[in-house]
Amino acid sequence: MVSGSLILISSFILYYFSPAFIYKSIESTRFVLSTLVESEATVIAIVITLTLVVLQLTASSYSTRVIDIFEDSPSIWLIVGIYIIAIGYGLTVLNAIDAIHASGILNFEISVWVAYFLGIFAFGALIPYLLGSLEIMKSSTVVDRFAERITNENILAGVQESEKIVGADSNDISYSYIYSDIMRPVIDTESDPVQPVIDIIHSSMMKYDYGTMRYGLNVLENYMMATLKNGKFEREEGIVVKHIFTHLERVGKLAASRDDEDSVMEVVITIYLIGKTAMENKIESVVGEAVNSIKNIARLAINREMVDIRAAATDLIGEIGRWTAQNELDFATSVAVNSLGIIAIDAAKHAQRGLEETVWMGGTIYGIGKLAITQKLEQSVSSAVNSMGNMGRYTARNDLPKTTIRIVNYLSNLGTAALESEFSKNTNDVAEYLWEIGRIAVWSELSVLAAHSILKHAKESLENIRKRAKELEVKETSLAAQSSLEKINKIIKEKSIHDGEKVRYKKKLD
Repeated sequence: MVSGSLILISSFILYYFSPAFIYKSIESTRFVLSTLVESEATVIAIVITLTLVVLQLTASSYSTRVIDIFEDSPSIWLIVGIYIIAIGYGLTVLNAIDAIHASGILNFEISVWVAYFLGIFAFGALIPYLLGSLEIMKSSTVVDRFAERITNENILAGVQESEKIVGADSNDISYSYIYSDIMRPVIDTESDPVQPVIDIIHSSMMKYDYGTMRYGLNVLENYMMATLKNGKFEREEGIVVKHIFTHLERVGKLAASRDDEDSVMEVVITIYLIGKTAMENKIESVVGEAVNSIKNIARLAINREMVDIRAAATDLIGEIGRWTAQNELDFATSVAVNSLGIIAIDAAKHAQRGLEETVWMGGTIYGIGKLAITQKLEQSVSSAVNSMGNMGRYTARNDLPKTTIRIVNYLSNLGTAALESEFSKNTNDVAEYLWEIGRIAVWSELSVLAAHSILKHAKESLENIRKRAKELEVKETSLAAQSSLEKINKIIKEKSIHDGEKVRYKKKLD
């Protein structure tokens, strides 16, 4: 607007206040026009050169895909077009100046004035062009330009036909979770509208430019939230969500592999916020995807001994699990519980701090399991029992008796609560897990003291379950608990655990 006003004012001044000799003297007019055309040619050559330099710098800083922005931008082609017109007209007037002058002074003055006006207009057009070029060099502008291309239609257009089958099945929430690690929508990288934003996030992360990285993550977060809030979530939206979660998970894993805890935390929080929006809109498949992505990032973070990420990820998953249980989202709750169980086992592999968190995660699973029992969430209760059972078997097998005992106590309490709420099938599973944990404790490389302690707690737990089952007249559970007790007593007798003999090796308690 400002540059346009300046051009009009300058043109007005030129026409009404320019010296008369520049129109009446052909030679002076020819000289001025020639100089003007040469200046225009020089300027446009410099502008093109600088544009290419800016393009190279911007592409090297963010992504080679920035070239697409310049190609699609009308400003570069507009400025080149203006200068071509100005130079072409100036050369035409120069070539026919004698004939134009002979045709009359008015035609001569108008023709020369138009050449001058086009020159002023061309030089004036540099102002908005340069401002626009400087704006494009800003990271936020580049991200916004790429974000404009992110639409459901553009994402779906590049999804391979074979992968649309996976997307079609993504409405089956159990299928979506079970195969989420190996069957994600695949898209042609060149036509993927999300990839340019991911490239910028990656490059920013490599340079520890957290501001740009956060901005890129926020763009994807806002798009996902808008998708989840539009009141329509069908097969196509499921494919889009899976695709973006795949990208975010890869960013988180890359950051974890570089031991960049700040970047990992940013990605995990972004995924959590998307999952939270899905929770509020009760879209369970998306909640499951969010939890699964956080779990996968957390597992890599555990291997890299990133303690803060491990704690933050489990806190967020625990919060999701409690919220979904309270709001009767059975599948999402079961995904959260399963993920906590997997992370807990991974954490148990890493030093004493990991053992403490394993116990803490066992308590979190127990708490979610009790909520699930209260809300009558069958799948979630089963997941809680299985997760803690697997944790107990792992810790018993790997010489972690104290942790195993805590898990046994959680299992016992959850089994009793399930029995009292008519989830006897889950209590039967608890009885089987308690027997398996005891058997593993005996046959693993534990000291007699450790094995005896685990077996003692397992027996007490089974006795309590059997007693409570009799009181409630749940015969099947009573028999299951009795069977597990008998098998434990048998193995105690066979291995003389009560006499204090060594099983294999004598080791300290963990």
